[in-house]
Amino acid sequence: MADGVEFPADVHGAAELVARFGSWPSFHDAEVRSVHLNREGPSRIRVATKQVVVTFVLGGVSELALNGFNGRNALSALTLTKNSNGYTLELWPGHGISGTITARSVRVEFVPVE
Repeated sequence: MADGVEFPADVHGAAELVARFGSWPSFHDAEVRSVHLNREGPSRIRVATKQVVVTFVLGGVSELALNGFNGRNALSALTLTKNSNGYTLELWPGHGISGTITARSVRVEFVPVE
């Protein structure tokens, strides 16, 4: 498993997330709150940490493999890497969901936990 320290610097919103945490967060114990797949527009993965809820907005999903979605969906880590097909978001299992999503583009949005 990757350590979650590196991230694609060209992803819109990633630098702001790094500024918020001081580094790319590991997403250890973060919970996947929702997975919204859309073949005609952006897909979204919402992940809640203790400080913020992060939404990964994925454009042009081309590959998808998800397993184990349940009532908690805690992660051990989340990594985002750039490759020849765009970007791959990998959900490392803790309890529940795991898998990978490859998309042509990714944008990171986040709001503080209330």
